[in-house]
Amino acid sequence: DHRYVKFVEVVPINFMLRSAQEQRNIIYSFVSYLKISPIKLQIKVLTRRAEINRHLDTVRKEMEQETNEQCLLMQEDYLQFVQQIGSREGITRRFFLIFEYEPWSNTKRSDEEGEAINALQSAVHTATNYLRQCGNEVIVPENWDEFTVDVLYNLLCRNESAVKPLSVRAQEVVAEYLAKGRDSEIDHIPATEFCAPKSIDFTHGHHICIDGLYYAYLLVPSDGYKTQVPAGWLSLIVNAGDGIDMDMFLSRQPKETIIQKVGQQLRINRSKIREASDTNSDFDDLDGAIRSGYFLKEGLSNNEDFYYMNILITMTADNAEDLEWRECEMRKLLISQDLNIVSCSFREEQGFLSSLPLTNLEKHLYERSKRNVLTSGAASCYPFTAYELSDDNGILLGVNKYNNSLVIVDIFNSAAYKNANIAIMGTSGAGKTFTLQLMALRMRRKGTQVF
Repeated sequence: DHRYVKFVEVVPINFMLRSAQEQRNIIYSFVSYLKISPIKLQIKVLTRRAEINRHLDTVRKEMEQETNEQCLLMQEDYLQFVQQIGSREGITRRFFLIFEYEPWSNTKRSDEEGEAINALQSAVHTATNYLRQCGNEVIVPENWDEFTVDVLYNLLCRNESAVKPLSVRAQEVVAEYLAKGRDSEIDHIPATEFCAPKSIDFTHGHHICIDGLYYAYLLVPSDGYKTQVPAGWLSLIVNAGDGIDMDMFLSRQPKETIIQKVGQQLRINRSKIREASDTNSDFDDLDGAIRSGYFLKEGLSNNEDFYYMNILITMTADNAEDLEWRECEMRKLLISQDLNIVSCSFREEQGFLSSLPLTNLEKHLYERSKRNVLTSGAASCYPFTAYELSDDNGILLGVNKYNNSLVIVDIFNSAAYKNANIAIMGTSGAGKTFTLQLMALRMRRKGTQVF
């Protein structure tokens, strides 16, 4: 639609394990970024089966260097064990920051594309610097085009991408072109051929079906939030479990216009409350609106910005029954935290299009779910947080029971872990001996004396 959109991948941190002072510093750094970020932001959390290929590659490289047959057998057993756990239980999350180019004027320019590319690259550089202050790293791929197609492929073809990487999918597409005698078009294959799903079914009112996988969408309505929340409260939704994705939209509004509107609405509400009796059912609502108006006015005068925030939740399941069960569980989880939620029934197609990384929330869904927040409130939603502990050069210790992520730790990495002492406790038959043997093997290879 003639817009220029950029999305980057952000490495999360375990926000909840930080001290109170560290959490405050992270929020303040995020506030600093929001003040100079693009006007429209979309933060997407994509949940899928654990990506353990890098860890498996590390194990295979160690096996190539191993000369002891007994150790080699142990490593082969470990390799099969990790593959089995990863395919059955392991979950990983990917975090994306999406923004679009916003020209200074509506007039078309001949060099608009070049200007947009430079502006978006500058925005990526700014986000990298400020998110690094929060402890996050922005992944800079070698090939941006391949990275973009790969993200869309993982998002749109979830089942296929779990077993077939993009390189294999690309080979199949090229083979199809050759089989149909379209050799001359191979160098000009559209990128959508590599990431588009084979089928999308929009004929159902309460869900959609993409390549046999069922999707449903939920919104947090405008009046569904608590008035006060702790820092990092969105981690509740981010780490909700398998098949739960989240999109958060932030749209900064012109401060001068908002100050004028807040002042006008305050005057209207004050005149209404003078006419209303304190026994009137509308009295409390008007009183709350007036106090909220003064809160916004004070925040705006203290150099905070005004945002509209929207939260869209995507749920996926293998069948309609599991999808309905997952929706019920999600409702219970949010209600337990005093949050309300509504379904996008008969607007599932709009929910699907809004969940794409295009910073383009459909107008009706936007109006239904927009919540006004100041900069501090938006920063308290800091979403780049995960409980996962996964080192490429580590050893699998188990599965996190709270969010099903794999715990793969390299306890000998003194740069990441200050104290390498570790105690393994558990019930009989839980695999402690197996893990200790692998640790001893790793220590022997590193030249460490084993007692």
